[in-house]
Amino acid sequence: MKKGIIIVLCLLSVQTFAQWKSYYPEGKSNNKNAIKEDIEKDNFKYNSYLFGGLKSKSLENFEEALKQFQKCIKLDEKQALPFYESAIINKNQGNLELAEEQIKTAATLEKKNRWYQLAYAEILFSNQDFKNAAAQYKKLILREPGNEELYYFLADAYIYDNNLLKAIGVYDNLEDKKGVEKMISMQKHKLYMELKKKQSAIKELLKLIDTYPNDIEALEILSEVYLLNDEKDKAFEIFKKLAIIAPDNGRIHLTLADYYREQGDNIKSFEELKLAFKSTKLGVDIKVHILVSYFQLLGINDSMREQADTLAKLLIQTHPNSVKAHAVYADMLYTENKFQAAKEQYLIVLQKDKTKSQVWSQVLFIQAEQNDFAGMLKTSEEALTYFSTDPLFYYFNGVSNKWFKNINEAISVLEMGVEFVVDNEMLLLEFYSSLADIYHTAGNNSASDSLYEKVLSIDPENVLVLNNYAYYLAVRKVKLGKAEEMSLKCNELEKENSTYQDTYAWILYQLSEYEKAREWIQKSLANGSDSSAVVVEHYGDILYQLGETENAIIQWKKAQELGGASEFLNQKSEEGKFYE
Repeated sequence: MKKGIIIVLCLLSVQTFAQWKSYYPEGKSNNKNAIKEDIEKDNFKYNSYLFGGLKSKSLENFEEALKQFQKCIKLDEKQALPFYESAIINKNQGNLELAEEQIKTAATLEKKNRWYQLAYAEILFSNQDFKNAAAQYKKLILREPGNEELYYFLADAYIYDNNLLKAIGVYDNLEDKKGVEKMISMQKHKLYMELKKKQSAIKELLKLIDTYPNDIEALEILSEVYLLNDEKDKAFEIFKKLAIIAPDNGRIHLTLADYYREQGDNIKSFEELKLAFKSTKLGVDIKVHILVSYFQLLGINDSMREQADTLAKLLIQTHPNSVKAHAVYADMLYTENKFQAAKEQYLIVLQKDKTKSQVWSQVLFIQAEQNDFAGMLKTSEEALTYFSTDPLFYYFNGVSNKWFKNINEAISVLEMGVEFVVDNEMLLLEFYSSLADIYHTAGNNSASDSLYEKVLSIDPENVLVLNNYAYYLAVRKVKLGKAEEMSLKCNELEKENSTYQDTYAWILYQLSEYEKAREWIQKSLANGSDSSAVVVEHYGDILYQLGETENAIIQWKKAQELGGASEFLNQKSEEGKFYE
């Protein structure tokens, strides 16, 4: 039991009994004694109900509390307390109309009770009766002119009632009492801006800054107002002042960068931009957005490229633990074909966050570009532990296993990965063509041919498949007419490709068209394949069939020097005879 409640109840009981004694003097008739007993009973009931209501309220049993207070009201409608307590409960439960009715009764019964009057104003406000709430707060201010809190309540009521000028007037009264204060000045500024009275809004800020000359927030808002008012020079002066007061405020430096750029001073603009990127208070997202905008300009001139690189380095220096910072720098390096540097940044990202599948993909693409098959194998294996259904990682894993002649593993991985390809025809074709190549290596020609045919049915101008399929048919000396047709198509699609020219020459060789084969092998050599041991050996074979044995031996020896190691190359070179 709360001590405060007991005291209240005791006082109520004493008061009630005292009133009864004064109205009914002792020694009167039995009738008066009976009345006295009834009053005592009613007083006892009232106090019991009131005590029960207050106790239930303290225990947060609000339903029971309301019942008890209602019993009090039935016994005595002239007592304000039960109405007040009921109103507070109903307000908190969202029953605002009922709460307003009850608190109005309480406030009417006890006009001098400030708590009832204050609660009446608050409930009126909560019930969105802002006009009457304002009127009630005005009454309270007349009683308590020194209570500053009431002025703020009154101003709020005027604001919600859309009577902004009266709200400003209330703040003016407060300002007369308290002097210039930031909160009051800011509120008046906002209201003037709402009323589209920009000059009055500016005056409020100037008055505030005159009192608090280094208030950053006020200066920033003033600069924004100047910009809205198309007074850029005044705004610029404020920004310069802010840059001195708050040198680590990145937003200020960004604004100055924009201003200088508009003025055509690109040097100063970039200097401010660097200061913005050095600021730890300016978020990573804003900086990344700015840096990304540079990507579209990298090809314009070298200075833009240098600026982008400078900003990117500042970004990771200022935010060394930001995944996003390292990722955007890596992307920029990648677009500049700086693959090794890009890979290093991507790997930093993966050290911090291994859940970004795109980053894993970028690393693998770079490793493929670098012919780093060992790296591809390791990276793809790790990526698959996090993304077990991503077909791209299966593809890279299969290709790298193929490179290391892990044929069975390569086939298994690629066959598993192709099942995860959805709505990506290009990737699907890559799977089919890689599997076809591996099946050929494994000696499963029927599976290989079937997959090549499947690719060409979808993409009949896939030059890589056309070439590989044609070459393997030539090696097997089967379907040479089909092989010739496919190879010729390759060379029509890519006229200067030395690899495709060699394939066509070799098919012609298998068709015993040696003169024509020589013509095409020479094209291949002239286009850069003269460093290929395979092509040079082919040239020697063609020359031998043309009866140019000495020249053939020269080419075979050259192939040896280039690292050629075909089954019969050494014999051909040493004996001057053709073997196959």
